[in-house]
Amino acid sequence: MVRRYDAWLANLLIVFFFLANPVKANDANETSGVRFLTELPIPDQVVSAEQVMSADQSGSADAHRQRAYQYARDWLESAAPDATVLAYTSALTQDYLDNGFSLIWTQDAARDELETQVNVISLAGFSPEFEWRAWQLRQLRQQRSDTAYDIFATDTAYALLSYLSVAPDKGMQWFFGASHRAPLPVPSSYSRTALFKAGLGASFTRFLKKWRPQHPQYDALVKQIVRLQGQSQSVWPTVQTDKYIYPDQAIATTLALNLVDNLRLQGFWRSSERLEAINGHTVRYGGDLVNAVEQFQQQHGLAADGIIGPATAKWFNLDAPSRIRLLALNAERLRLWPNDTPNRIVVNIPDYRLHLWHEDQNVFESKVVVGRQSRRTPLFSSQLDSVVLNPSWNVPRSIVQKDILPKLADDRQYLSRNQYRILPNWQSNTPIDPSTINWQMVDSRDFPYRLQQAPGQGNALGKYKFNTPNKNAIYLHDTPAQGLFNHSRRAFSSGCIRVEQAEQLADLVLDLSGKQLSNYQGYLDKMQTKWVTLQTRLSVQTIYQTAWVTEDGELAFRDDVYAYDGHAEREVTTQEPSYLTQQRDVSLSRPQLSRPQ
Repeated sequence: MVRRYDAWLANLLIVFFFLANPVKANDANETSGVRFLTELPIPDQVVSAEQVMSADQSGSADAHRQRAYQYARDWLESAAPDATVLAYTSALTQDYLDNGFSLIWTQDAARDELETQVNVISLAGFSPEFEWRAWQLRQLRQQRSDTAYDIFATDTAYALLSYLSVAPDKGMQWFFGASHRAPLPVPSSYSRTALFKAGLGASFTRFLKKWRPQHPQYDALVKQIVRLQGQSQSVWPTVQTDKYIYPDQAIATTLALNLVDNLRLQGFWRSSERLEAINGHTVRYGGDLVNAVEQFQQQHGLAADGIIGPATAKWFNLDAPSRIRLLALNAERLRLWPNDTPNRIVVNIPDYRLHLWHEDQNVFESKVVVGRQSRRTPLFSSQLDSVVLNPSWNVPRSIVQKDILPKLADDRQYLSRNQYRILPNWQSNTPIDPSTINWQMVDSRDFPYRLQQAPGQGNALGKYKFNTPNKNAIYLHDTPAQGLFNHSRRAFSSGCIRVEQAEQLADLVLDLSGKQLSNYQGYLDKMQTKWVTLQTRLSVQTIYQTAWVTEDGELAFRDDVYAYDGHAEREVTTQEPSYLTQQRDVSLSRPQLSRPQ
C-alpha cells in the first residue's frame, strides 16, 4: 500500500498517545464469553510533534515504523472482542494504523446492512463461520461497545469481501450441499482501502449495498425472510394424515382447523373465508378450504387438484425456520446467475420452466422436461447461436450404452423401426449394414460406432433443436413425447432440455434475428435438415432456484429434484471455527515492515 510520509508521522503521534494512555479492558462478560472494553480515554498529557521528531532522530524510520505497528497491534488486541480469533489480524492492524484508528461502523444503517448480508449467509446453513459471526455481531451491538464492535465488524467485512471473491467458484459447492469449513483468503489491499474510504465518508451504506447480488429477487427474498422470522416462534400446525384426502370428503374438525391455521400463517386463508361444518366432529373438505389448498399447491409447484397426499402434506409441515433456510440459500444462489444480459433464455430446473427475456421483459415461457436424478441437467451458461430444423440425432455414447444396446439384445429390429443408422465413426457419414455386425462381440463399454437417428416424426429431438455450444453437450429441443408435459414433476430426460412450445420458441428467436419461420416451411414439410444461424445471439443459462418471490409478491417453492438443498442437520454454532482457533499462534506473530513509499 502506498502511504505518504506525513500520514506515517500522524500515525506515530497516535501511537504515542496510546502509549501514554493504554486502553483498559473490562472484565470478561461471562454470559457471552466476549471481552467488552471501555471507550478510549481522554489523554491527560498529549505527546507533541517536537517529541515525535526528537524520537525520530534517535533511530531509523524503519524502527519507528516497527514500533508503530507493534503499538497498533497492542491496541487491536486489547480493544478487540477476542483478538486471538480475528481472521485478519495483520491486515486490521495495518489498516487501522493507516487510517488513524478511526472507527468506521458508526452509522446504524451501515451496521444493519452488514448484519443483514451476514445473517442471510448464516441462515443458509452452509457456513458455521458466518453463523458465528452473525451471533458475535449481535452480542457486541447489544453490549454497545463501539470499539470492539468496529474491529470485529471490519474483520467480518473482510471475510465477506473474501467470500464475494470466491463465491463464483466455491458457491457451486457451498450452495448445493457442501459446507464452508476452510479459511477465506485475505481480501486485496485495494478492496480494504475502498472499505475504509467509504466507511469514513457519507455513503457507506450505499457502498455496502453493492455487495448484495444485483438481482431484484435478493431484496424480495430478504423481506420474506424478515416476515417469516416474525412467525418463527409461532406454533406451526402440522397436517397428519395416513391417507389421501379428496375434495368433498368429510374430515375431522381438528384436522380442518390445523389446515386453516397453517394456511392462515402462510397467507392462503383470509378472515372472510369459512369452514362448512357437517356436525360437531366433522367438516366438509370443500368450498373455501379446497380453494385455499389449491392455491397453496400452485405456489409449491404441485398439481392444483385439492387432493392432499404425501407431497402436499410435506409442504404443509415445513415450518418457518426451514422455509427461512431455503429462502436464504436461494438468495445466495443469486450470486451465481448473471443478470446483466437483457436478452436471455433462463431455464429454472426445479420449476421445469423456461423464460425468454427480451430487453429485460419476460416475453415467452414454456414448460420443459429436464434430466432425471441419475442424469442431471447441469448448471451452465452458453449462447443460442442457431436453430436446426428437422435435426438428426447423434446419440450420445452414454445413451447408447445404457438405453439402446440393452434393447438390441431382445429386439434386432429396434434400429430400423426407429430410423437409426450405424456409422463407422464420428467423421464418416457412410452407413454400415447392422446385419454385418457381430452383436455378440460388441462391448457396450467400448462401442466403436456412431449411432444416428434420421429426421422424422419419431426423432427424439422433434422438429427443432436449439444449439447452445457447451462442454456438457446440452441443448434445448422439441420432443414427440408431448404427454410428459402433463406431469407436475418433469425430470425424465437424459440431461438435455425438452421444450413444450418448441415451435413458438423457434418462431420467436428467428424473428429476433430478422428471420421468419414461415420462410423455411419447405424444409419442414420435406423433412430436410436446415441449420439457421442467428444474428441476434441469446444467452442461455440453467439455474437452480427452489424458492423465489413471484411478480405478485407471493412466495413460491419447488421440490428439490436433485437434492441440492440439503445440508447436514446440526445446531447453529456460536463458537469460532476451529480453523481460526488453530491460527492463534500465527496471528500473534509480528511481521517485519518495509519503509513507506
